[in-house]
Amino acid sequence: MMLWVEKYRPKKLDEIVGQEKAISEIKKWMSDLSQGKKVKPLLIVGPAGTGKTSAAYAIANDLGYALVEINCADLRDREKLEKVIGGRRAFSLLDNAPRIILIDEVDALPAEGYTILKLVKELLSEGVPIIMTANDPYEKHLYAIKAASDVVNFSPLNQRSIIRVLSTILHKEGISLPESVLKAIASTSKGDLRAAINDLQAIVQGSLKLTECYGRTFGLRDKEINIFRVLGSIFSGRNCTRTRFLTSTLDMDPSMFLRWVEENIPIAIKAPKGISLAYECVASADIIFSRIVRTGNWKLMVYAMELLTLGICAAKSAAAERSHFVKFAFPEIVKKMAATKEERASIKLVSEKLARRLHISSSIVRREILPLVKVLSKRDPDVLRKLSQELGLDERELKDVVQGS
Repeated sequence: MMLWVEKYRPKKLDEIVGQEKAISEIKKWMSDLSQGKKVKPLLIVGPAGTGKTSAAYAIANDLGYALVEINCADLRDREKLEKVIGGRRAFSLLDNAPRIILIDEVDALPAEGYTILKLVKELLSEGVPIIMTANDPYEKHLYAIKAASDVVNFSPLNQRSIIRVLSTILHKEGISLPESVLKAIASTSKGDLRAAINDLQAIVQGSLKLTECYGRTFGLRDKEINIFRVLGSIFSGRNCTRTRFLTSTLDMDPSMFLRWVEENIPIAIKAPKGISLAYECVASADIIFSRIVRTGNWKLMVYAMELLTLGICAAKSAAAERSHFVKFAFPEIVKKMAATKEERASIKLVSEKLARRLHISSSIVRREILPLVKVLSKRDPDVLRKLSQELGLDERELKDVVQGS
């Protein structure tokens, strides 16, 4: 079953919604390129999920160019890079179409700023047009790149634009949802259309019961979520359901997360009753982790995470302890752990392959796509087989990673 963010990716530039001013500027750049004028690289900047990468592919389609995407791994391997860009020749060897190069999320590669700029100059000297994207235009290493580029700004989409896209998708799928649900999705997406589409698919193909609590326990997003804020929510003893969702957005190995929770219990909880209950939850979660390793049954992971979120939160609440400021400590044991190295390597490998195929970052794959695939695979087990075949992944490896997400 195809992900809707890919199925309904815009094919033409005019299909990009909510970016009228930016699209107008891009069309001017395209017109100059079509007329044979010398153009600067096009740098599209804006928040995640606003259509930057989709715009790059739409530009290539509208111009009849073959788009070649370069990732960060290619930038570190000159020999491979030469093969990817075809020795800097201006035409694709496959279809003899003129090529356009996409370097995605250049702000995520601070150590490669000089390499990117050098590559850009080389490609321009060969007459190859270049498109780059960035989420944060204020990264220091982007200054030189911005100065050498035509910069176009994409903005977070307004709710009306997001609702229009979601309504169009539902119409094409032959599905109807209450307007209130679409408004809730648009509101909680914070201008991120990709996130909104993922949530819509999760609700429709996962469980319509999610519509009852959307915006309270499901669909909430914090783009700056980190371990310290998650721990703060867990050990506050309040709103335990929201705590569970916050943890699901955390990009961290579950075993490592357990160590963070375990070693911060005596720091965050002072009442003996609360400490005792919290350690019981951690101990039970650790037993489940061990069973997962022995049996390979990743379905058990959900129970371990419930213990580490709802369980700890409830333990603090049961102790009736007044909340106080906590300076959480980094667990030293994490530095010595190697037990989950292979597991993390598998997650990284699968995430990178999906990221290249979907033209998004691997962190977004882990945070957004893997949980969505997990929901879809519960409804239709054949999803993993089809997805693994389409992406060239090992089905068992994909299944282990998805079920552990």
